Amino acid sequence: MIKSLRRIWTKSIARQLMFGIALVHAVLMTIFVIDLVAREKSFLVDLSRKQAIGLAETLATNGTSWVLAQDFIGMEEIINSQSGFPGLKYAMYLDTDGKVLAYTDLKQVGKYINDEISKALFTAKPATTTLIDHSGFIDIATPIYAQNQQIGWARVGISRIGITENINHVTQNGLIYTTAAILIGTLFAWFMGRGLTSGLRQLSQATHRMIKGEQDVHCEVDRHDELGVLGRDFNAMLAIINDKEKALAKNLALLRGLLDSIPDLVFYKNLQGHYLGCNNAFAILVGRPESKIIGKTDYDLFSHDMADFFKEKDQIALKNARPQQNEEWVKYPDGRRVLLNTLKTPFYTSAGVSIGLIGISRDITLLREQEQQLRRSRKMDALGKLTSGVAHDYNNMLGIILGYAELLQGGVSGQEPLAGYAENILKAGKRGASLTRKLLTFSKSSPENVHSVNLNYAIQDSLQIIEKSLTVSVKVDLKLSKDLWPVRLDVEDFDNALLNICINAGHAMENGGHLQIATANKTVAPEEAARLTVTPGDYVTVLIADTGIGMDEETMGQVFDPFFSTKGALGTGLGLSQVYGFANRSNGTVKLNSTPGAGSTFTLYFPKNASKQGEQTKESPLVSSEIRNGATILIVDDEELLGSLTKRILSQNGFLKLLTATSGKEALAILAKNRVDLLLTDIIMPEMDGHELATRAKKAHPEIKIIFISGYSEEVKNSPIKKIQKPVEAKELLAQVSIVLSAT
Repeated sequence: MIKSLRRIWTKSIARQLMFGIALVHAVLMTIFVIDLVAREKSFLVDLSRKQAIGLAETLATNGTSWVLAQDFIGMEEIINSQSGFPGLKYAMYLDTDGKVLAYTDLKQVGKYINDEISKALFTAKPATTTLIDHSGFIDIATPIYAQNQQIGWARVGISRIGITENINHVTQNGLIYTTAAILIGTLFAWFMGRGLTSGLRQLSQATHRMIKGEQDVHCEVDRHDELGVLGRDFNAMLAIINDKEKALAKNLALLRGLLDSIPDLVFYKNLQGHYLGCNNAFAILVGRPESKIIGKTDYDLFSHDMADFFKEKDQIALKNARPQQNEEWVKYPDGRRVLLNTLKTPFYTSAGVSIGLIGISRDITLLREQEQQLRRSRKMDALGKLTSGVAHDYNNMLGIILGYAELLQGGVSGQEPLAGYAENILKAGKRGASLTRKLLTFSKSSPENVHSVNLNYAIQDSLQIIEKSLTVSVKVDLKLSKDLWPVRLDVEDFDNALLNICINAGHAMENGGHLQIATANKTVAPEEAARLTVTPGDYVTVLIADTGIGMDEETMGQVFDPFFSTKGALGTGLGLSQVYGFANRSNGTVKLNSTPGAGSTFTLYFPKNASKQGEQTKESPLVSSEIRNGATILIVDDEELLGSLTKRILSQNGFLKLLTATSGKEALAILAKNRVDLLLTDIIMPEMDGHELATRAKKAHPEIKIIFISGYSEEVKNSPIKKIQKPVEAKELLAQVSIVLSAT
């Protein structure tokens, strides 16, 4: 009750002022009226007593002789003379025995008083006595003396009703005046309160408009008192607040723009794990706008396991009061799966109290892929360097074996079993050469037979051998794009890469399945090119997809590594490594997508050949006997037997002027004394390699022609110098020598 009254009382200053003034008027006027009525009543009652005593004494004085003479007519006349006295009810003369001698009511004359009030006179002292005295009536008796002896009583009874009526009238008028005073005071208070609170109301209304977010709020208080000063100060404060709000809004907009411009995911939470805000990148990950993320927890936005992981990392950062870094795989609403590197750190108030956690997540998927490709590339480079020395010496030995086997085969033609022995030696040597070529494919410097080709034709040419390599339960489906762009690559390497992938796919589909080979033209945008680590532009893609057992993340991370195999002792682990090396040598790449139980998809990327004219293969020209007889050839090889073999092959085919050297210095000494038409040199040699020898020979003899022969070499890009890969067959050697010597 008290609270309700207090609420009503304090709801309005004008109401308090009105009620206060009305209450003050009511109290003061009430006290005044009560005091006035009390004073008036006391005065009238005292006056009526005095009048009653005076009237009784007058009757006693005037009626002494008449009472003494027992002249009833005289006494009657005296009583009647006072009949006009206001409020007189009765007047009488009594003897000392209580007998009524005269009375305003003649019927009472001669009777004796016998009521209890009147009997008081018999025992009363001979003095003026008040028999009745109350608000409505007064009865006074005065003794009558004659010769100092009491002979009777003069008694009057006067009504006080007039006094009461007068008091009531005064009271009524007082109440009217009080009400009028309250009304006038209240009305005055209303006008005064309205005037005083009008400025306050305007201030209050302006404040409420500010709370609602309205702009350009202004308070119009046209006064010169304290309220006017307050209104002007309020307007000045509003102007300052508006300026601050505009500056704050500008800064917030800038901050919001900066946050949303950051490609990293930014979010912040309170200590209970509820999100307080985020940037646009994080909202895209969650698949909700920021307004529907605020107030949520990780359990509302992510899977339970992922939310548990996030909560654990949050607690570690908050507990240690320092940044916490971790990596996690997350999935976007569109199905894209990325690896995030997340840094979480507590944030504090200006007083140093921790109030929440802020996190920044960066997509490092591309970085991880590039690191894996870099590691793989380094492995390939290391393996290439490792095999370089082995391949050089091995090719030298194979060259000697194959060369002398060919010579032996020609010498024992038709002689069995010697001819069969020579054939077996050649087959074994060629198998060794094939193995060497496989090892050399790990190096980017391995020789290439590059042509502009249409991969649709290459795939169709390889289809028969692919189908024979797979079981009949595997169905091969070709989806070759029309108008496929040409590419520049080694077709033989492409056939090997395609066959390797298809054979691996067949192993993954032991119970049968479906193998799809598809080609397409594709323009690779910069963002995708960065993920693939290739140059943006036009590419031809070759997709090989199977329905096999698929691979997990760990296997996919190693599948292109040299000597990694899932087939145990049945696999060498070189197949997919060759595919990777071939794709990189062709300025392209290979991309793998696989899911356990859902098959694997290899996609090869090859850059479009911008040349409008295709390359044409030229047949080896025949060298005239004049050139064979007149041309001088210098053969340089640190392997003496291989140099002698080369000399023998050329000699048996009509070349007469042949010189040999086993080092670069020896070759330069020969060049200083002899005119040489063709320098046929190995590249890797001690002290002076073939490149330095060729440079010095060309400087001394600008007209000299050069052919490099090597089992492993660093190819000189755009170099006009021919290069023959060891081990060299006699036919290829003769063909390349004929081409170079016949060129003008």
